[in-house]
Amino acid sequence: MENMKYTMSYIAKNFRVALMLSLMMLLCSCSSEDKLELHKGATLPIMQGIADNVPYIQSVEKELTYDLYDGVRITDVIFTYCAKPTRMIIAEVDLNKNVTIVTSTPDNKPEVGKILQQVTVQAEKAEAAGRKVILGTNGDFYSKKNDLWIPGGLFYKDGVAIKTEIGWEADHVFYMLKDGTAHITSVPEFKLVEREVVHAIGGWQRMVQDGEVVKNFTVNDNAMQFHPRTFVGVSADNRKVYLFVVDGRQPEYSNGMRLEDMMLLCQGAGCYQAFNMDGGGSTTMVRRVEKGSSVSFEVMNQPSDNPARSVINGLQVIEKTN
Repeated sequence: MENMKYTMSYIAKNFRVALMLSLMMLLCSCSSEDKLELHKGATLPIMQGIADNVPYIQSVEKELTYDLYDGVRITDVIFTYCAKPTRMIIAEVDLNKNVTIVTSTPDNKPEVGKILQQVTVQAEKAEAAGRKVILGTNGDFYSKKNDLWIPGGLFYKDGVAIKTEIGWEADHVFYMLKDGTAHITSVPEFKLVEREVVHAIGGWQRMVQDGEVVKNFTVNDNAMQFHPRTFVGVSADNRKVYLFVVDGRQPEYSNGMRLEDMMLLCQGAGCYQAFNMDGGGSTTMVRRVEKGSSVSFEVMNQPSDNPARSVINGLQVIEKTN
């Protein structure tokens, strides 16, 4: 009887070992298709990080990536998010290359408030003023008071402080320093380096701070509903800028995103800091198109306003000047 018990125990033990070895072999021998499912169909590293970090992204349907310019990489994707089709474009800007970020204004003037202007036209005006504009997006939220358009947050252009008062919840700022680095900080932190600031633009809500998603944010219709979005992120070394646009309000094409999931998206993309800019009908990204000696600017996304909305300011990727 003792021998039988010993034999049964030996068989059971070896069966467990064999089962564990079989499971390990199965896991280690996953096909490339199985591994692909781990990233919900994403093949590009930036989209794999995003898909893995945003639970409500169900699958990635289409990915396109290309270099718009040396140091400016575009990722154009379509994915299913909350069971809805969603299109997003990301511009990764490598500040170690011969490109930098500047703020833009209507007619390229050192002022805002008198008129609004489409992102394409702001790019044309900056180009006419001598800048080589590679890409542009819309910028800050804005409102109207006493027949003047007012940006929600701080605004600096070419070292000139154009707006120094912040509005409701516009307590964070994206800015470029004289040393060519990009930053997103609170306004008090910004004030500590204000003398070194060349360009600065405000936004609405901080999304990623020091690599972590922001837990406390205002819960309202804008944050919790699906909308077109424009937002910006910065890497930990302050040498890479991420510009995002997500189309929305077009059910068969793209529905937009909620703020909470945008935070996870930025973190998954590699942003160490990130914040939200004006979205909705303002969400626009444009790129440079050269045909012979002529230069024009083409809208890359599909804004919910048609034609694209005129806006108060924006961000531009330009070629560095000596």
